[in-house]
Amino acid sequence: MHLNIETALDLMEGRLETTLEHQWTSHLASCIECEKQMEEWQALRLSLKRPHLESAPELLLKSAAALFQPPARTAERMGLRQIIATVLYDSFAQPSFAGARGATATRQVVLRAEEFDIHVRIWATSDSRELIGQIQPRGTTTFIETARLHLLQNGERISSAEVNDIGEFRFSFIPEGFLSLQIDLPHLTVIGALDATEQI
Repeated sequence: MHLNIETALDLMEGRLETTLEHQWTSHLASCIECEKQMEEWQALRLSLKRPHLESAPELLLKSAAALFQPPARTAERMGLRQIIATVLYDSFAQPSFAGARGATATRQVVLRAEEFDIHVRIWATSDSRELIGQIQPRGTTTFIETARLHLLQNGERISSAEVNDIGEFRFSFIPEGFLSLQIDLPHLTVIGALDATEQI
């Protein structure tokens, strides 16, 4: 019987019972194949504990976790209303005063859906585009604290995010083209169109 990865990890971490630990230590001394594998696993373990490795930012972890959340079942959301948000303002479609955009233009869009305004800002970084926004209820100072957002292209979900405690959300990467922004609120689903075909 040869050493497997689970047993090797338990042995390295000191989680085996004393009797088993002695048995496997003795086996490693007499089995060249297992001894070589153990050395490789120890090297891998050490490489994963190097101090230069950093944890991913919390925002990125939340965005990644949201991608793997199962979409809400149709039956669960059948009782909810769905409305379409209209474009109230688009900085690329409406004229601005001379020199306002400058060399590094940022596209700003305001979507309106009943009692909500959704403010969106899109800009380019060195290798991608980013989107940040905020859901702002009209007629109240209370922020939206519970909402899940999905960015879609051609009907396919490409990214998901959640709002923070002041209704803000962020997508770290958005593709060029026509996009849909879906906002799932506890009592309502809002869908708005975003045109990301312009050069930012």
